[in-house]
Amino acid sequence: MPPGKNKPSDFNFARRGGRCLVSNDFSMSAEIKAAELPDFAAGVALPAATAETLLSRGFFRDRLDFETLMPGHSAALLKDWTGPHVHIVAVTGDCDHACLYCGASASAGGRHMSLATAKRTLDFIFKAGAKELVIEFQGGEPLRNFGVVKCLVEEAGRRAAKEGRKVHFSMVSNLAALTPEKLEYLASRGVTLCTSLDGPASLHDRARKFSGGSSHAAAVRGIALATKLAAKGRIEPLNAICTVTRFSLPYPEKIVDEFLKRGIKRVQLGPLEPIGRAAGKDGLAVSPEEFLVFYSKALDYMLKLNRSGVEVYEKGALMFIKHIVSGERPRYQNLDLLYRLAYGPDGSVYGSDEARLLAAGGNEFFRLGSVTGSFGGMVSSPLGRALLLSCFPRLSQPRCARCPYSAYCRVSPVYNYAAQGSFWGDMMTSQRCRIFMGVFDIIFNKLSRPGDRKLLEKWAEKYD
Repeated sequence: MPPGKNKPSDFNFARRGGRCLVSNDFSMSAEIKAAELPDFAAGVALPAATAETLLSRGFFRDRLDFETLMPGHSAALLKDWTGPHVHIVAVTGDCDHACLYCGASASAGGRHMSLATAKRTLDFIFKAGAKELVIEFQGGEPLRNFGVVKCLVEEAGRRAAKEGRKVHFSMVSNLAALTPEKLEYLASRGVTLCTSLDGPASLHDRARKFSGGSSHAAAVRGIALATKLAAKGRIEPLNAICTVTRFSLPYPEKIVDEFLKRGIKRVQLGPLEPIGRAAGKDGLAVSPEEFLVFYSKALDYMLKLNRSGVEVYEKGALMFIKHIVSGERPRYQNLDLLYRLAYGPDGSVYGSDEARLLAAGGNEFFRLGSVTGSFGGMVSSPLGRALLLSCFPRLSQPRCARCPYSAYCRVSPVYNYAAQGSFWGDMMTSQRCRIFMGVFDIIFNKLSRPGDRKLLEKWAEKYD
């Protein structure tokens, strides 16, 4: 590379042994030798292969390929934003389960959303601007207010067709109340299903208490119904989430095996967060270090299964890998208020589902207003403006500004508030930050190994 043509653009870095990860504001990253970092920072000529890699990924400020880099950069800065596209509607606070870690603080006899509130919620959603909508039904247990679910599906479908919009529906359910008739209806309207699966029966039932007996048996019954219909191409394959608690820690392989046993190849592993009934559950919560050991073992096991021809992947890792490989803002960054909103059974509006869950537990700090109000008014409110700023952590968080992983991460004001008592939190002491940084360390370490990288890149090519 000619002299004077290798001045570095702004970058962040993290040393890992003899290697160094560098990342930039274009959401691009590269690994270089740790010994090359001083020369890169000083603008000294680098080995040809290293220089070419860095050049192609926007690391030299006087040789930027704007035509290639700017579309992704503009998307990261939300240039084409038209409004939130994910709308999480809690149709009820009623539930037949009493899970020890329930974020929604749901219970039997909880409040249902009325038909009138459901219609006002749709009015609000369709005025918020986005042309492509995802409406997700949650609770409580949404199947216990199925009449309102049907109303929302049919009315939203009618409005979307009339206005030339696209709308997709999903439902998060414990599946205990799923019947063939209800499943047939959901399949006919293209509603995708997601449930909880914490592992084998002895593990799943330990935290997920069900008034009707074994919550695992009820979930497995519903999973089997949905899987049978999916095999016929009638409904999308069901997804499941494992909430990682102290009970989970000894069993990463058994949990993965349970997903596969039930015909689910997308494993989703998430640590327990201090919201709802999970707040103060010290006997259930895991430390960042414990979660990362568990998570690393689970990923290692999935890659081992991949090598033997078994299809399985972890959803969180997949989303991160897609972002790392492509540099494009992924769907998992459903940023508070900008890309998602949540609605309580009474029509209250929140910038995220976590904020709704916090309110269900009695704290309405993050309530933006009601569906009888205007989206524009919520965006311009002090809370709305703070939520918008939180979507750009590199501009609002000192530690994020210098973190090599900040392009792939996001700040959660609700987590900060619940765990640290502050909207902005303290990233230096945040357990969530430690978990995410640890997960990125694990992923980048695996991407540095050719065999693992090949398997992980296959995930990114094959799965959504």
